Amino acid sequence: MSLADAHRPTNTRERYRLMTDAASRPFAAGAIAVPLGLPVLGYLSSDVRIMFTIHLFLGAFWFGTAVLGAVVLGPVMGSLSEEANVEFAEGFVPKMNLLMEPVSVGAIGSGIGLASMLELWASPTPSLWAALAIAIALLVLGFGPLHKFTAGMFDEIAADETDHERLAALNKKYGMLSLIELVLMIAIVATMSGLRWGF
Repeated sequence: MSLADAHRPTNTRERYRLMTDAASRPFAAGAIAVPLGLPVLGYLSSDVRIMFTIHLFLGAFWFGTAVLGAVVLGPVMGSLSEEANVEFAEGFVPKMNLLMEPVSVGAIGSGIGLASMLELWASPTPSLWAALAIAIALLVLGFGPLHKFTAGMFDEIAADETDHERLAALNKKYGMLSLIELVLMIAIVATMSGLRWGF
């Protein structure tokens, strides 16, 4: 479905229905099932190597997307004309909204599961506690203000008459928070090194 045929959502349920239609239903199903299903399968396998690979894959995907969003896409979207910005956002925002929240939950869930499989929770180190605290902060950031801004961006591009000033303001705020998300991700990677060396 083209967002040209949509309208400003009046509630969360309608927003997700419009996002799913805009992104395509197969994409939406895969964006939710794969990131959330892989950690479950990895844990049920009881194989540390499989769980480690899943955690590495989801974590790298999340980190790479955060770098791309904060360093490349945000500045590019900010430099586009109003019409080009809306056209780009129509394809980008619905897919990112549907994909990245499950990826973040899957990456953190697989990390917690991996720590359990390695029996790290039996004697947690400062690095493990730091990783958990940063993971919680990332979830709060992602499901809080970042979600609010991307939902607002979607509402504007789905509206009959897009408020370009509000869309640009939301994009700017999203870009600034993406930089904070990136800093937190670099910090959590540092805790992974600490775990590797027993700190």
